[in-house]
Parts: sequence; C-alpha cells; structure tokens
Amino acid sequence: MSASSEALTGAIASARELVAAEAPDAATAAQGEAYVARVLTSQLAGGFLSHLLAENGFARALPTHGGPNPDYIMLHSGVSSTHTYRVNGQLNKSERVGIGLYRFDETGAIFEVGYAAFDRSNTGADGSFSLELSAEAHGPGTMAIAPEARVMLVRILHLAVGEPPARLELDGPALPPGLALMTGSTDGALTFAANGLIKTVEQFLEWTRLTSARPNWIGPAPPPIAAAVRAEPETDYFLGYFDLADGEWLEVTMPEGLPGYWSLHAYNHWTEHLQTQGVHNRNASPAKDGRTRVRIGPTIPEGLSNRIDTLGNSRGMLICRIIGAPGVASPEARLMQPTKES
Repeated sequence: MSASSEALTGAIASARELVAAEAPDAATAAQGEAYVARVLTSQLAGGFLSHLLAENGFARALPTHGGPNPDYIMLHSGVSSTHTYRVNGQLNKSERVGIGLYRFDETGAIFEVGYAAFDRSNTGADGSFSLELSAEAHGPGTMAIAPEARVMLVRILHLAVGEPPARLELDGPALPPGLALMTGSTDGALTFAANGLIKTVEQFLEWTRLTSARPNWIGPAPPPIAAAVRAEPETDYFLGYFDLADGEWLEVTMPEGLPGYWSLHAYNHWTEHLQTQGVHNRNASPAKDGRTRVRIGPTIPEGLSNRIDTLGNSRGMLICRIIGAPGVASPEARLMQPTKES
C-alpha cells in the first residue's frame, strides 16, 4: 500500500473515531458513519472527478457538510493573485449573486478577503453584470485579489423553483484538460482527500459541540466560530440546536420588519442539511399579529403553519440567515409541548 493510501485509510479511521466519540445516541452515531462517508466522497470527487463538475470555468460545489444553504447554488474556482480573471453573468430569475474571495487557515476554515454582490439594483436592464479580478484591480466593476486568497466562491440565491437560475462564466487561466487530477498525481489527490476529511470533520464537530451545549435555543454564533460562520459580509447568521422529547417541537419567532431574504433551515447533528423544506421570506405565512413563527420538529401538530419537518430527527442544528439587515435582532426560540387534550 502506498503512503498516500495508508494516509487515507488512517484518516477514515480517525474520522470515524472522532464522530463516534461525539454521538449522543445510537441513531445519531449511525448518521455519523454515513456523514463520514459523504464527506470522504466529496473530497475524492474534488480530487478525481472535478472534470465532471466543471462548467464555464467554475466547479459545482457538493453541499455535503457544514450547514449548506439549500437556497443557494454554489460554484467555486481556485484563484491566485498572480493571474487576472473576469466573471460575466446573467441574473435570470435568481434574486442575487454573491462573489467572494477566501483564504484558508490551518484548520481548513475559510475567511472572506473580498466580496461583491449583484442583484436587480446593480445589474443591467437585462440582468447582466461583470467583475474583473486581479491583484492591481481598483474601481467600479473590479475586485482586488489579496495575496492570501486561494478560492473564489459564488453563491446564487435562487428561490424561483422551475425558473432559470443565474448563469456565470469565468475567464482566466485555462483549466487542466481531460482527466487531470487535482495536484497532478494520484498520490497527491489521495493525500488531499485524507487531509480534507479530517479538517472538515474536526471543524464542524466544533460547531456541533458549541450549538448542542445550548439546546432549544437560537442566537448569534458562539465567539469561537463566529468568524468562520460569517461567510458573507452582508449576511447575519444565527445558529441554534433542537433536542426534542416525544411530541415536542420548537417554535422560532423571526425578527420583525426584515427587508429582504431570510431563511431558517434544519440540519442533523453533523451539520448536514436534512433535505427537508425550510422556511424563507417567500414561503412564510405571518400570523395575525404580523409575526412569523416557524415550527421545527418530527411531530408538529396539524394546523400550524411555517413547518420544518425534521423527518424523524429529534435533535439537530438550525441555521438562520438574514441578508441586508445590519444589527438585526436575533430570532427567538421556545420549546413547545403538547397539551393534555392532544
């Protein structure tokens, strides 16, 4: 067995041990085994199958971990301050396109080092836009690439189901042709996957530890992870955790007067999206008093609106995102229990 294969085998064993040690019950432990396999799969796909995920200069991100927003279409590309790039886009029926440059720290966490957003207010009459990126870029329609920037992430906010999303093209250094491997070799790609697996699991286990320590609550991200959570400068993030007994559900009341996009989504204990419908500004139904209350859980009573069915999961993470409302108050959570009559 090669050194890289041994490293990958060791990383898988270590990741499984880390997850097993954090599992609060048998069902969550079983989900943790699948979680490790999905993170590994996404790392291997990046190393070996990037040619199948690439289009118009970008690769499609695989949202397998880390609390991905299902209202976003995610694209990415490596960048270097020694090159020049240009992004041309068409908003189509999407609400917004955010383009950010990011650096990595030693744990694999990403931090924004440049950001631009496009919506109906700053695109052409036909929804077109462009952005030039280089180390020397300055002025309107440009973004400077900091020396530490390593990746460009694109977030397309798309709520119009069935309508065409924004389309982007990246002009820059040509991608390696054909079946080229990340890092240029099989050993390099395997080592990349091994390192990515461990860093990803370790990073998001910290998210789980900090949020699960305060069950049935939602608020600003705890200080140890606040900087890593804040991936977009115009977005406020609130993290929560639900831990429900039989028949219980969580009710989250959103702040009043939000001007644009907001969403609340549910995730399992391992920060994987539950693939269940969330609640956002377009599909929410305010109550008679004007407040929007979202109900989360596996057994929400009939007749209640704004439901997030957690598909049998009694515990997991919540992430609320609010765009364009600086200083907004936090959502508030309340544990609800069935009445004796029900």
